[in-house]
Amino acid sequence: MQNIDRLFVLTAILFILIGMMIGLYMGGSQDHRFIPVHAHLNLLGFTLMMLFGICYRVWPKMQEGSMALIHYFLHTVGTIVSMTAVYMIQLDAAANGPTYGPIADGASALTVAGVLLFAYLFFSRAKS
Repeated sequence: MQNIDRLFVLTAILFILIGMMIGLYMGGSQDHRFIPVHAHLNLLGFTLMMLFGICYRVWPKMQEGSMALIHYFLHTVGTIVSMTAVYMIQLDAAANGPTYGPIADGASALTVAGVLLFAYLFFSRAKS
């Protein structure tokens, strides 16, 4: 898909803004329960998505076909759902952990699948 590189970068910017807002909240309130959400949004949401976007820009053959878009949705949905579930767990681990733990695990598997698809696209299409 053309311009998937731009879509990854735009989404990365949204994730870093959300991650930073959580960080500002934690700093101001001294409520640090959401450190896992803050850190993972910054890492999975910003850092990885920005790197994916750069790679798709540098190696445009990786964008051909629909697999790049599938990668985008796997990673984005996995990140959003897993971080929402972790947020809910952090609110009250004893009450919410049994419900949201499996959701976080399943959504994390989506992000892993996305990274595996990215690896396939890179190794099969990113030729110098």
